[in-house]
Amino acid sequence: MGAAYYIVLERELDGVKTDMDGKSLSRHMDALDEAARSLGVKPLSEFFSADPAEAAAFMADEGMEPDDLELPPLQHYTAADGLVTVRALVNHEAGKADDVGQDLSDCERILTAADQHGIRWHFAVDF
Repeated sequence: MGAAYYIVLERELDGVKTDMDGKSLSRHMDALDEAARSLGVKPLSEFFSADPAEAAAFMADEGMEPDDLELPPLQHYTAADGLVTVRALVNHEAGKADDVGQDLSDCERILTAADQHGIRWHFAVDF
């Protein structure tokens, strides 16, 4: 099945479909981050965040010892900041690989709606 990146909004936005595939983002994240750096924008992976309690539960389920780590707090980012990166990558060669273009279009659609309503966001990963 594979990992998939998806957008988590700080709060629900009525009438906006926020689901996306995200598997191509996951498969090509290294290339997308490299492209973002070359374009002078924040890499997509730097928009990732996780609730520390959920991360600890996941780690425990996987047989790891989360108590040995200090997990960072959940962070949200402005939709405008995410849009700068997404829009830069849409026009870059790395954004055209596989189904990355569709994932980036979904990100742009969701983040545009979030920006219009002042809602912050972060990426999460589904395994």
